[in-house]
Amino acid sequence: MKEGRKVMPGLKDFLRKLSERERMLLFGTVPLLVFFLIYQFGVYPFVRSRERFRVENSELVTRLQELKSIAEKYVAEKAYYDELGDVLKEKKSLSVLTYLENIAGELGIRGGIEYIRPKGSETKEGITSLGVEMKIDAIEVQKLIMYLYTIEERRNGLTASNLRLKPFFREKGKVDVIVTVTDVTAD
Repeated sequence: MKEGRKVMPGLKDFLRKLSERERMLLFGTVPLLVFFLIYQFGVYPFVRSRERFRVENSELVTRLQELKSIAEKYVAEKAYYDELGDVLKEKKSLSVLTYLENIAGELGIRGGIEYIRPKGSETKEGITSLGVEMKIDAIEVQKLIMYLYTIEERRNGLTASNLRLKPFFREKGKVDVIVTVTDVTAD
């Protein structure tokens, strides 16, 4: 017997009994079977985990984009919230009566104000409405419009809720006016 290659005696007999066609089929299928087992237990798990990694990575990138979008919205809303907080602090620190008088001084109509007085307040479901009534004598209509616009534009929650006009007979283009201004705040 040769010492180089030792084949099991039972296998050798088995191979001798096979026909040439069966041996070719056996020698062709054994490498395919070995290749299949290597692929199935060696390569395929890596391919599958790599694909799983790609899917998870794309999901994480999508989630990151969503979180960035939410963060941008938060920053915008936070800035708006801070701005409103500043307006509310300013509003609490400056009374409505003083505010109306200051605006009248800026527009040069302070001398025509006969009176500014509180009209009362009302609170419902955490919302407080404070009314202020003021009478202005002999004011030009354009200045009145500018005054009312300035009142509402510069301060949130402040509106001219009632307006009574009476012509000023001594000068054309001027009116006597009684304005009710309502200040609405949330508690």
